[in-house]
Amino acid sequence: MDFEVVIIGGASAGLSAAMALGRSNRKTLVIDSGNPRNKPAPHAHNIFTRDGTPPLELLKIARSQLKEYPTVSFKNAFVTKAQKKNRQFILTTDKEEVITARRLIIGTGVTDLLPDIKGFKELWGTKIVHCPYCHGWEQKDQKVGILLNGKNVEHLVPMVYNLNKDIHLFTNGKSELSSYFRKWAKAHEIEITETAVSELVNTRKGVTVKLADGEEHHLFSLYSRGKYKFHNELAVQLGCRLTDEGSVQVDEANSTSVSGVYAIGDLSHPGAHQVIFAAATGAKAGMACNGALTMEDYEGPH
Repeated sequence: MDFEVVIIGGASAGLSAAMALGRSNRKTLVIDSGNPRNKPAPHAHNIFTRDGTPPLELLKIARSQLKEYPTVSFKNAFVTKAQKKNRQFILTTDKEEVITARRLIIGTGVTDLLPDIKGFKELWGTKIVHCPYCHGWEQKDQKVGILLNGKNVEHLVPMVYNLNKDIHLFTNGKSELSSYFRKWAKAHEIEITETAVSELVNTRKGVTVKLADGEEHHLFSLYSRGKYKFHNELAVQLGCRLTDEGSVQVDEANSTSVSGVYAIGDLSHPGAHQVIFAAATGAKAGMACNGALTMEDYEGPH
């Protein structure tokens, strides 16, 4: 057995799990490809004692603190295959390395599926944001836009309105809004535009929304929410049960339906994707994993 625990994914959740395991003197390997979801964002918020710290700086601090625990090591790689055999986990990386472990923690996260609008990708995480809890205070009392359609509008727009009274909603095509929302938006002087968005342009003071009919709107920032893809491939290979949304189904200790496998971070939640939540799931899984290993060694084979 190469390791007691292997953690796949070295962002907030994975490093938090590694901290719990390192402090428990468990021989642990963190495998990470170095591309966290929040990499484009300049700052991370709603984090106890670390509000406003850049996401990559948070990971740098965590890795530095993990140096105190010599049983924790790191590998830059991508795991392509995972299987369970005779109560051990066998992993294969993109470098054709084979690694074995007694327990497995998967924190491979999600990838945002961005709309095919010119300029969107370049502004994602800076001038285009997705979450009022993560970015709302920094946009407060400014003129903002919301690029969204469908039922999610009724959740996001009222939340943003609590921070911004000057809001322009772009549905990027024929709207799918309830009559109740339309009445509410009219009463709160929220403009709704259904014309297709052709381009988003970065400006010194914010972002310009260009419409297909040539009209332009100048805003401080733009909110948008799209779909995302759960990186659940390894969990599927192992036979872990998924939710309808595609996240990995877990219990209170972040254990999956497969004994010895834990899922953490965004991968273990259909929604509510925030750094502090991800770190909490990692801590829970790391401690639960150590507890299971301890009792397994104490009780021995039956």
